[in-house]
Amino acid sequence: MTNVKLLPTSDFFVRWLPLAALCAVIAHYFWFVNSHAINIPYEDDIYDSLQIVSMVENADSARDAFKVLSNQYNDHRTSASRLVVFGVYLAEGELNFHTLTLVANLGLLLILLVFYLTVRKEKYRWVYLLVAALLLLNFRYFKIILFSQAAFAYYYVCLYAFACIFTLHKVSGPRFLLAAVFCTLSSLTLASGHIVWLMGLVSLLHQCLVSGHRSLMWPAMWLLVATAILTLWYGDFTQGIYMVTSELIANNVDSPPVTAGEVLSRAILDPTITQILEQYATFFLVILGSAPIYFSTLGAGAAGLVILLVLLFVTLKFYKHDDIRLALYCWFLVAFAAAATVGRALLTTPEYVLTQRYSFISALLVCTLGLLLQVRFALVRTPAVLLVLLLAVTYWGWSNFHFEPLFQNHMNQRHSQFNNGHFPVVLTPVGESDVIVNRAISDGIYNPPCRPFPECERLSSLGD
Repeated sequence: MTNVKLLPTSDFFVRWLPLAALCAVIAHYFWFVNSHAINIPYEDDIYDSLQIVSMVENADSARDAFKVLSNQYNDHRTSASRLVVFGVYLAEGELNFHTLTLVANLGLLLILLVFYLTVRKEKYRWVYLLVAALLLLNFRYFKIILFSQAAFAYYYVCLYAFACIFTLHKVSGPRFLLAAVFCTLSSLTLASGHIVWLMGLVSLLHQCLVSGHRSLMWPAMWLLVATAILTLWYGDFTQGIYMVTSELIANNVDSPPVTAGEVLSRAILDPTITQILEQYATFFLVILGSAPIYFSTLGAGAAGLVILLVLLFVTLKFYKHDDIRLALYCWFLVAFAAAATVGRALLTTPEYVLTQRYSFISALLVCTLGLLLQVRFALVRTPAVLLVLLLAVTYWGWSNFHFEPLFQNHMNQRHSQFNNGHFPVVLTPVGESDVIVNRAISDGIYNPPCRPFPECERLSSLGD
């Protein structure tokens, strides 16, 4: 029995109509970002962007400036993002957070570009990309859309990771070197970027042992490069403020750190350890399922489990396929969620995930997994394409409608803080961040908008 073809094969329905819709979704998203982005630093913007630029400008030598750019930030190294921020500063002559927000959000557009390059040989690629854009370019993860430092961290660590996995496919000498550069950039964006070294190794081993197209020399070389880069990364690394997991598990800060093996062996006998492991599992599954389910940790956890099982099924079913890049993109995001769980599960509750930046991991995972399912099961050639498009459009519209008021409340709080002359940052001494901002203003590095914001800008535009 032949499959029922739903979409006509004419260029209008296969190419031009979905391409036009894709452009409209992208234009709407960036119109919104450009319209609502503000030139006001927020939270980590102050320490990881504004203070860094001020320190580089006041450095006594190029060596000191390089040291500032490479310094550890909490549990991460963010040198790749700092270089972009400093480049924007040099281009404009001042640090403008409206511009930084736009540049940070370009990471999403570049992720869609990587998706296009991955599926560009598919006849229905524009339909696939339209669905991906609808699932990705919406307000679900509203708290980082206009938060440039967090947007650089989350968007670009995934962008560099995907670019690394994409480049390693059908590896050659130049592609190997380029992939290593992307992988290094990912590691210098967030600590979670280390995971892509493992994904790269899986890609190379697949090419050697499953596809049989490459020799084991490539994964051996990859291990050597990864070891060298990670050794440098951890060379002068010190324990950050968030790395308290082993102490919490041990329940005694004076005792030696507890290894993962000891935790697992004690979990059966110690109900406290069992509860901690349950908290890890819940936090992890809620991260994975938080994009489609925003109102319930139980629902989000169940959705996360379904997503994980579907990904596992598709991976096992198609692991012999020559091109496993889309699956590796997905598994990177799963590992990203696991890394976030290790670092945060004991410091906050799963409910926190539903409204915070971690929902971006789920949103991108749903987007990538949707792309993988469409390509592998050729859904566009069946009536299921209507359901896929309907669900994607519904999710896009619902996310924009539901989260836009929450987004506005969040931005109103930021406006109020600025109008009161304060720039508070969590877990820092009161007033310290205000000093950093005011010093940057006096040095001419940052020029804040007028107050009261945004009313003063509207009055100014009316006067003009």
